Amino acid sequence: MTLQSSGPISLGNVGSELGRTVGTTTSLGETAVRNLAAVASGAIGLSNLYGKSSVTFTPAGGLSSASPVMLSDWNAGGANASVTIQSSPSAVWSWARTGSSAGSASVVNGGAATSIMFTLPNNGYTIRQTNWNVSATAGGITRYWSVELINEGFV
Repeated sequence: MTLQSSGPISLGNVGSELGRTVGTTTSLGETAVRNLAAVASGAIGLSNLYGKSSVTFTPAGGLSSASPVMLSDWNAGGANASVTIQSSPSAVWSWARTGSSAGSASVVNGGAATSIMFTLPNNGYTIRQTNWNVSATAGGITRYWSVELINEGFV
């Protein structure tokens, strides 16, 4: 969950954001805290941590459903077209598919996982195209992608 953007903030809040158990010692100068604050060296204060989150998506997603990050893959010759999105920590994935019904997602709609792969096989001689509108939520943060897979099969 993202740290608050104003008001009092404690090292306990920071430790919780880093996924630590209650009672675990957290100090401002340690690498994990500096990485979260994006302060590599020099002076660091709790104010450097306002609004920071340890949640990461790779590739990073869009901030709203109106501005998703576009991801695509194309393949031919019988191989799969595919796209993978990763999350740390585990995210709840929501998606809607359009186009070919042959495509699949490695995580059920509404399921939780640290990654999701969209795949479109084609063992025929036709062109298939499938699109997914995807969102993922982890630690109170939601990101958005639009995935397009095209597979020309055997050419």
